[in-house]
Amino acid sequence: ILYFDPALADYHNEGTMKPIKVIAVPGSVVNCQYPATVGASPVNVGVQIMEAVIEALSKALPHHAIAAWGKHRGDYLFAVDPRTDERYVRTCFDYDGSAGAVWGYDGYQAVSTLTAMGAAHRDNVEEMEGRVPWRALRWEFVPDFSGAGRWRGGPGVHWEAVNEGTDGQMATGSSDGDVVQGFGAGGGEPTPVSRTYLRRGGEDIRVKPHRLVPVKTGDVLVKHSSGGGGVGNPAERDPALVQEDVENEFVSIETAKKVYKVVINPDTLQVDEQATKALRAQ
Repeated sequence: ILYFDPALADYHNEGTMKPIKVIAVPGSVVNCQYPATVGASPVNVGVQIMEAVIEALSKALPHHAIAAWGKHRGDYLFAVDPRTDERYVRTCFDYDGSAGAVWGYDGYQAVSTLTAMGAAHRDNVEEMEGRVPWRALRWEFVPDFSGAGRWRGGPGVHWEAVNEGTDGQMATGSSDGDVVQGFGAGGGEPTPVSRTYLRRGGEDIRVKPHRLVPVKTGDVLVKHSSGGGGVGNPAERDPALVQEDVENEFVSIETAKKVYKVVINPDTLQVDEQATKALRAQ
């Protein structure tokens, strides 16, 4: 609730919480009982709870609307580092996409999962390569891989690294977003679905969440992590911002025309104002 309206933080104390009653049935996913497993619960179930509340409040107060963030793409990699002959376990937030838009602002770029509110640390490439035997190949934003809107979601992320260590395993229990899209708000588009692959001998092997997957020496781990959802009608986005997104390769010229109703000259990357006005008038 404080995230939905930060102004409430000025009055945040025990009394402000008293009117709120939480009904959580014992034995349900939101009130687990022993011996239920609860590892990574803030990342998985916690996100679903936050999104449900935010989506409901966004419908009630559209001028405070918040769209869903890209889903967490975490996993655990474990094997032996041949440089030290010691076992390692690696989990991180490097693969995560971006935040959803809020009313008046685009989503933050390349932040961690919603429950971390962008506070989770991301490795430098050199730090990752020094700690574990994985070498980064790509880490970049992806065009057209977030929810469009008057305010668009932060861009999606493409991450690749090659295993230069021994054969090992990858546990994908805390990965999400392969099936269910995060919501857009107020006419904004939802998040795209995400994908994970192991590239082995020229073949891309799809890796699904909640699996234990063998990883071999030389495998390339490929993550396509979605950006955030959009807020507001994409056709109402400022054409100058769409032009900027095209220049920054967040949005393609084709999507600018089809979704945002903005015509961009492919040679100059400038807005064709007359064509844009005519397209938006249709």
